[in-house]
Amino acid sequence: MKIIPYGRQSISEEDIEAVCSVLRSDWLTQGPKVREFEEALCARCGAKHCVVVANGTMALHLACQALEIGAGQVGLTSPISFMASANCIAYCGATPDFVDIDPETLCLSPEAVREYCDTVRVPQVVIPVDFAGIPAELPRFKELARRYGFRLIEDAAHAIGSTYSHDGRVYACGCCEHADLAIFSFHPVKTITTGEGGAVLTNDDELARRLRLLSNHGIERDPERFRGRENGDPDPGLDVWYHEMQALGMNCRITDIQCALGLSQLKRLERFKSRRQEIVNLYNAQLMDLAGKEIVVLPPWPDGTDPSFHLYPLRLGQKSRTDRDRVFRQLREKGIYTQVHYIPIYRQPFYREHYGYSPKGFPEAEKYFSSCLSLPLFPDLEDRDVRYVVEVLHSLL
Repeated sequence: MKIIPYGRQSISEEDIEAVCSVLRSDWLTQGPKVREFEEALCARCGAKHCVVVANGTMALHLACQALEIGAGQVGLTSPISFMASANCIAYCGATPDFVDIDPETLCLSPEAVREYCDTVRVPQVVIPVDFAGIPAELPRFKELARRYGFRLIEDAAHAIGSTYSHDGRVYACGCCEHADLAIFSFHPVKTITTGEGGAVLTNDDELARRLRLLSNHGIERDPERFRGRENGDPDPGLDVWYHEMQALGMNCRITDIQCALGLSQLKRLERFKSRRQEIVNLYNAQLMDLAGKEIVVLPPWPDGTDPSFHLYPLRLGQKSRTDRDRVFRQLREKGIYTQVHYIPIYRQPFYREHYGYSPKGFPEAEKYFSSCLSLPLFPDLEDRDVRYVVEVLHSLL
């Protein structure tokens, strides 16, 4: 029986050669390909600075550290996301909290954030998630950030290549025009991959400096910023080996091997995006009859957005005669491996036990979670496989 996974990387001979060329070179880690990849991401997204790191989770943690999020503070994010979107706040000693999603976008609700600020407290950081590649309402979040004074991190782990329009201009997710920082993930099921990897982008010079410092053990190598001379340490002007650990940083580094793969993949980003949209349109066209009967709900494609879809999050509708878990099992029996994205983060035992969260305050997230199913979506998925998935769905629903 043929197995159709929900996601899979697309690796070309050019990708393989790019990696092999690094293996033949003098550098394996922290060489020229790292800087090339950072510059290519800046050029693609329109951001001023980029720091590539070991994975998307590390990118989120580093972004929170750069903003000096810490104990006694609160960060808000979407409950419908991978746990890393909230864990990064907890890693810094702050308290992660959640507000509900907007059912029209499946992303964090700006109105719910405004209400939280007015009735609970003003958080120090808000992390909107571009869920499934659909851009969050970043211009609205920026307006709220100006009004209330919190910082913004765009979690664009799903959304490299996605764009949105505002005031007659088109912006790329990750450009940091409407956020202090943005992050990407390059896990194999994402639109482009480095195997594992992530990136943090910003337009703020000081935040960029802190990102580089914290991502490399807190080590400073710029003589203009050395402090040790005051304590009788060696003259840094004479000793090229001299460096200073000025903060408790981490080893977030990525390799030249991974960045060579990322550079090669980035060249095909528009092709990947186009194919993902073709598959979404094919699903939509063939499921329109079920949607019209309220048996399923198709994924959102909000006006003014051009998503590079990472997921195809189908929902069972009010008139569906079956439940999500039964459909999940029956599809798997036919070789169709779907996935649930995501169990709401507040439902995870760690969050229930440490923070006392319950599903009661999140009706939209609960409604989505109870009915969602991510159908297979990746560039190498063939049209006939899409039609087979839809055919089986029709027979089940």
